[in-house]
Amino acid sequence: MKIEMKSIGVVKNSIVEPIAPGIIKEQVSVIEIDSHYALGLKDISSCEYLDIVYYFHCNAEEKLIVNTKSTQGVGVFATRIPSRPNHIGVTTVKLIKVEGNHLYVSGLDAINDTPVLDIKHCDTSKYDIETVHKSILAQNPRIDIERCINSTNREDLLYKAGQLHGHICPGIAMGVLCGAEVMKMIYDNKQDPYDYRLMAQQPNCVLDGLMFVTGFTPGRRQLILEPGDKMEYRIVNKDGKGWLISSSDHNREYVNQNLPDDLSKFQRAMLVLQLDFKKLFDIEDVG
Repeated sequence: MKIEMKSIGVVKNSIVEPIAPGIIKEQVSVIEIDSHYALGLKDISSCEYLDIVYYFHCNAEEKLIVNTKSTQGVGVFATRIPSRPNHIGVTTVKLIKVEGNHLYVSGLDAINDTPVLDIKHCDTSKYDIETVHKSILAQNPRIDIERCINSTNREDLLYKAGQLHGHICPGIAMGVLCGAEVMKMIYDNKQDPYDYRLMAQQPNCVLDGLMFVTGFTPGRRQLILEPGDKMEYRIVNKDGKGWLISSSDHNREYVNQNLPDDLSKFQRAMLVLQLDFKKLFDIEDVG
């Protein structure tokens, strides 16, 4: 059966090539509706959420078995990966405002100039939000962590890391900063985090924060403890390429200048999140 579809509009934002969906979702996108279909927008401002159906115009791949960030070798229909037979994407967005035939939305993971195929009022009447969230977590248990990384929400990452570590202190805050920096570099290079390993010498607070944010754990064979007492962390892929992160020569001096001794560990940890990462750590390319 031959099926023909037509674009009813186009997405406009600053993202010009495919990147991690969470990064795109953090910005406001504009959906420009073709004037021929503008009448269909009548009363759309009463809709708080919309389902946007669009076409993955930059993706030519078609795969039935794919790898996700949490699962290897899963069927494409059990994921949201773009490499689908018809390259159709669906995302629920929050409607911010309507100006003529322009819809301003947040939460859309489509890049600039993506053709829009349809818009529907989101129907959540049969779903409990908590149940839906659990279903999403089953697909990708790290999705909340990834959202925090992509939105530079270091504070929530610190609270979550503290649940693993047992308390919140300046050390684990530094690890959170390291982890967020590492994941940003991996995302920017369009690499799969599964391909990387973390080599460290000191099993300390910083390492717990770094391990939590990256997901590089010993159980996944992505964390290797090496002999030595240097505060440095090597993050490399299977080809031996990656980065070496080490404590800067002025790390302790910079910390002492900006974290007053009369504050609690928690207060000092929160201040760490505001420090300049490049004054705390040095980063070198390896491989």
